[in-house]
This record gives sequence, structure tokens and C-alpha cells, in this order.
Amino acid sequence: MELSLTAAEDIERERKRLDDHWRQRLTRSHYEVELARRQYAAVDPEHRLVARELERRWDESLRSEEQVQGDYARFQQDSPSQLSPHERKQILALAQDVPTLWHADSTTAEDRQTIARLLLEQVIVTVEGNTDRVDVELRWNGGFVSRHTLCRPVQTYQQLSNYEELVARIDALRSEHKTLSEIAVTLNAEGFHPPKRSRDFTKGILCCLLRERRAQTGSRPRNVMLESHLAPSEWWLADLAAELSMPIATMHRWQKVGWVTSRKITEARGRWAIYADADELVRLRRLRDSPRAWPTPYPNELITPKSRLENANSQGPRLS
Repeated sequence: MELSLTAAEDIERERKRLDDHWRQRLTRSHYEVELARRQYAAVDPEHRLVARELERRWDESLRSEEQVQGDYARFQQDSPSQLSPHERKQILALAQDVPTLWHADSTTAEDRQTIARLLLEQVIVTVEGNTDRVDVELRWNGGFVSRHTLCRPVQTYQQLSNYEELVARIDALRSEHKTLSEIAVTLNAEGFHPPKRSRDFTKGILCCLLRERRAQTGSRPRNVMLESHLAPSEWWLADLAAELSMPIATMHRWQKVGWVTSRKITEARGRWAIYADADELVRLRRLRDSPRAWPTPYPNELITPKSRLENANSQGPRLS
């Protein structure tokens, strides 16, 4: 920056030299106009040919002076402006604090590009296979080299370089009876991130991830402590929704309107347990696949769950 300011001083000295040259041209042009005017005023009117020639010279000198003035105005507009001592001090102070200069509201995107071009000589980006890890090598002007590791957006969880660690951490948090919202907060605080362009985990993103895992493995992840609260043929609401490949919100609606037999378990943080033996699973799948028709949305046999007495008499093993 100091070298740039020194170069600016050289430019200002050159500008002053050119400005002095233009002023000399203006002075000479003005002198020629005045000389032509006085000569025309002093001629004898009887000498018409001489008067006409002097008038023509006066007119040419006026046009020449106007041309020089226009050229000088364009020179002043195109030439760099001079920096005041206060502006020089501000520039040198900002040069010592590049982050402040970079994030200043007055710094435009074009300014940041200029700063990057001044500071950086070369940027080398290397992607690790098909993963989200990207190695960046920055070669700075002056010879310094810095290396960084970044994460790029990817399409699937399997492309995450820490996928196995992420899955293990989610399972560990679920074993501690954490809710999905609490798990999302913990994962975000520990630096985990979902694929694609989502920056943070949310309850909804975790629901989709767990549903995908169940579909891929064909089994339900078990939590022994939570499973102990369930009676035979009972499911947690979210697990039953995943088993039926349907939205959790729809299962919540079925539970609310009484299309399933459910009970709220206080010891499990108020989770809903839903009874669904083999017969109920068949009914619920038919209900899921049944098209709605007006005025009767669904047949009664599809929206009527087994009674609690029937549930108590059911001895079939629980499906898992």
C-alpha cells in the first residue's frame, strides 16, 4: 500500500506537470485572442480587405481558444484526483486491518475482487474423490503459502467424509433419549452439516435421514430403554410412519382423529405409542393407498381401529 501511495505521488507530480503545460497553452491562446482583437480594433475602416482578414484571424483565435479550454476540461476530468493527507492516513490505517476493509459497508464486490487480485498470486483447489472435502492452497504475493480444508455441497449423505461418524453420533444421542430437535442443535454445535445446500440440521432433515436409513437397511433402529415402554405390537408413531412409508404428519392426523389406537407414554417424554399388529398393518396400508371419494372420504372399515379389548386379546407376536 505504501508503494501504491508512492506511485500515486509520482502520478500527481506528472499530472501537475501536464496541468502546467495546459495552463500555458490557455495563456498563449488567450494572448492570441487579445492580440487579434486589438489588431482588428486598430485597423482603419477604409481598409476593408485588411479589416476582413483581421476579423477572420480573430475568429480563428477564438475557436482555437474554445478548443483548448474543452481539451483542458476533459484532461481534468480524466486525470486522477489528488489525495489529501487525511485520506492518505486513512488508507494506511486500513492497510493494517484488511478484515475491517473487507467487511466494511462501503466496500463493494468489485473492491473485494481488486483486493483479492492484489493479495493472491494463485489458488489451487483439489476435491477429494467424490466426497465433500475440498483442499484449497493459497499462494500469496510475497511467497507465503496457506492451506485450508473446506466442505462443498454434495447430493447424498454417503458422500460426506464423516458420514459414519455422523450416523454413530445420531445413534448415541437417540440412546440418550434426545428429541430430534435437541439432536439437531447438538449436531450443529459440533460442526456436523447435512449435504446439498442446507447449512444446519433441523428436525425435518433428521426425520428424512432416519427414514432413508430405514429404507436402506430394511430394519428399524432399536432403543432398548425406549422399547421397554412399548406393549406387544405397539410402535412409536414415527417408527410406524416409516414402516408404512408415509409422512409423520399424516400419522399424527390419523392419531388425532382416532383412526389408530394410541396411548401417550409420559415416561418416554410424552411419546405416542400406536397399536398395530399384523391385521392393523394391513388395514393401515389399505387406508394409506385408498383414494379419497366425496362425500365419503374413506370406507368405515379402513378408519375404524381395533378396540382396546380386541388389542388385549391379540396374542400375535410384535412385528419388527
